[in-house]
Amino acid sequence: MTPHVVVDIGNSRMKWGICCHHQVTQILRLPLDEADAWRDALAQLSWSPAESWQWAVASVNPHALERFLAWLPASQRVVVFDDFTALPIRLNVAEPQQVGLDRLLGCIAAIALTPAATATITVDIGTAVTVNCVDAVGVFQGGAIFPGPRLMGRALHAFTAKLPLVDLTEPPLDPFPGRSTLSAIRHGIRAALWGGVDHAVQRWVKSHSCPVWLYVTGGGAGLLADYEPANVQAIHRIPALTLEGIRIAAETRP
Repeated sequence: MTPHVVVDIGNSRMKWGICCHHQVTQILRLPLDEADAWRDALAQLSWSPAESWQWAVASVNPHALERFLAWLPASQRVVVFDDFTALPIRLNVAEPQQVGLDRLLGCIAAIALTPAATATITVDIGTAVTVNCVDAVGVFQGGAIFPGPRLMGRALHAFTAKLPLVDLTEPPLDPFPGRSTLSAIRHGIRAALWGGVDHAVQRWVKSHSCPVWLYVTGGGAGLLADYEPANVQAIHRIPALTLEGIRIAAETRP
């Protein structure tokens, strides 16, 4: 199957990837619950009800997936990835059925981009931060999961009496150390993100004698815009990494 559109439905939003010549060439970021926005997106793509497109959809949000599939016009051909066994990747973890498909899809794209005999690690900064490890023969070996920057900000606000709500998606503009409570929270969130990612990356690098390539993606990837970890041979920042994984998985299907 060669998809026209690939869809990644997350916990906070969905993304459509428009495919052309076996790559994702355009990304549309859309709300989870606004069918009008979805219709506007179709209109933007010059879609007409008479056309039959091929869609590939993956989701970590079952209720949002159900709503989207019910909305999608019946004339469309849709492949849904809702189980790890349908994906072209091997896993070496204790509970493979519990691994988020978005983690695996990002790894599938990374494997396709990485030279042979090279280990990979992907970092996806969204509602949660996932750090995902693939060995030099393409086997997913697990990784780490911790709260994303938005969850960190919400937790500090919700579980304290006075700390304000901070929603951080880009590096703080004010210098360190933060000289106000807001500034200190911003720097603290970024430091926690940076430290958590680097700790996981360095542990994976140290366990390998082969080269390691790093891929960074997700809505909060800008917080690591200048992150240059030691001992990593190559760093790639690819906004469409998960969408490319969906495209690659779809293209393995008849």
